[in-house]
Amino acid sequence: MKKVFSDFILGALLFSFLSAQEWEQSFIAGNLDINGLFMGGSEVLHLVPHKNKLFASIGYWQDENNIWYGGNDLNLGWAQIVCLENEDDSWNVDFDLGLNYLRPEILKQVIFTKDYNGNTLDAPDTLLIVGAYSPNYISGNVTANIFIRNDVNSSWDQVLVYEGGFPAGENYSMRDIEIYTDQVTGIENLIISVGTQGIFSGKYNPNVDGKIEIGLNPEIGPLSIRSLGIAIANNILYFSSGNKIFKRNDGFNPSYDVVHDFIDLSSNINSAVGGIRGLSTISNPSGVNESMLLMWCPNGQSSGTIFRLDPNESQEFDRVYETKISLLVEDYLPGETVTYLLGAYNEFYSFTDPVTNEEYNIIGIESLLQGDNFPTWNSFYSGAIFALRDNSAQYELQEINGAIGFDDNPLVSVRCYVESPFENEDALYFGGFDPNGYTSTNNAWIYKRIWNILDIFGQESLSVIDYKIHNNFPNPFNPVTTLYYDLPEDVMVNITIYDMMGRIVSNLVSSQQNAGNKSIQWDATNNAGQPVSAGVYLYSIEAGEFRQTKKMVLLK
Repeated sequence: MKKVFSDFILGALLFSFLSAQEWEQSFIAGNLDINGLFMGGSEVLHLVPHKNKLFASIGYWQDENNIWYGGNDLNLGWAQIVCLENEDDSWNVDFDLGLNYLRPEILKQVIFTKDYNGNTLDAPDTLLIVGAYSPNYISGNVTANIFIRNDVNSSWDQVLVYEGGFPAGENYSMRDIEIYTDQVTGIENLIISVGTQGIFSGKYNPNVDGKIEIGLNPEIGPLSIRSLGIAIANNILYFSSGNKIFKRNDGFNPSYDVVHDFIDLSSNINSAVGGIRGLSTISNPSGVNESMLLMWCPNGQSSGTIFRLDPNESQEFDRVYETKISLLVEDYLPGETVTYLLGAYNEFYSFTDPVTNEEYNIIGIESLLQGDNFPTWNSFYSGAIFALRDNSAQYELQEINGAIGFDDNPLVSVRCYVESPFENEDALYFGGFDPNGYTSTNNAWIYKRIWNILDIFGQESLSVIDYKIHNNFPNPFNPVTTLYYDLPEDVMVNITIYDMMGRIVSNLVSSQQNAGNKSIQWDATNNAGQPVSAGVYLYSIEAGEFRQTKKMVLLK
């Protein structure tokens, strides 16, 4: 076993050396920002691009800077939002939720295009929202709130979602938010999960503080187990609760039905673990409609099993087993036994590798090990492993910053990941650490993986065998994105940008081009050189007999 481990470490060190320039730590907990405000925390829960900036939610669960664990700063309770304005800056505190708010459980950007009556807005309104709950031990009430960033003055408006009594905890856990257009009424709804209280909805009203009005009663509730995910597939809204997936039946008085149940696998769901995690929409392998991915983690014996749900003719789903992540980790860490694996804290993030143009979904995990061959923290593997799923449902594991050493700070869990929002940076940001109930002071981290721009555009000489247009990168973007495409032969190429009404916005390319891997940037201007408004655009390529169109999203 020692020989296997030595070979592994030697290979890992060689890999780490060869790829040393690919990883860079972006956020180190335990520092002061430019204004002298403390930034610590035990975990980074979310990373969200918003209006050319990158925001992160920081939790202080089990962190000794938290007033509940021995700290003396009343501003450092559980939840903090920090911001990075460009890739060369340092992180700064943007919002402290204060003493009583238990973790920023969801941080998300949403885009409203309609008001509460279903009327189209003059321009889409892009909002950054954080959700958290607060127990008040004096009044005996618990409030679940969302906070909406006012980008004009960098303040945050508070909107009450629900108020009730104790106990708090998972009963008020706010784990997801989605914008959903009701297919009957045409009205956009902000769908919010609030623990076991149920699923609440709000509508856009620019005349109120925070711009969102929340309905007084849940659309469905109470629930037996808190919801850990909301997804929209084939224009239908679904959410998970324990071992069940519910479907929304649209209308002025929406209702919900159970459309899939994992009770055959386990009826024993530990609510802290959750059951169905990371519910996400993907393309159906058949090419028809959309499927959903999820990680099945029912209890303390969870192995991180990945299932795909393919829609069938009865408007329900056929369940397809894809992999068990614990087995992949055991192959990755030879000689170890994984006794528990948790992951999919958020959705299965989709991105396109800018070098290979391969499309992947990312799944962050943590692994409880039985063995002593690799570095551990309270028996959890110290390194931060994540899984990459390709479009053929093949999985591979990678590790933040290469293989971790016995003397390195523990990373433990990859909780979130996102493409860089910065115009001059091709990178993926990762954040994480999960305290798992242990004292965890200043263990939050953010790393980024950087792609050398020369690697991306150095593919010009590679031969290709077929026409193809790849996803633009980044997407969403503001204000510049790059379109990639392959030409197997010399040919006349036309690339045109259209709006959603089918009107030509920009004739981006019209020229004879040589065979090879190609790219072109669009700076979000029209044929007159004027900036275009935020929204969804189409880009179409014509090359010989080849035609293909894809979507991209411009944010402002």
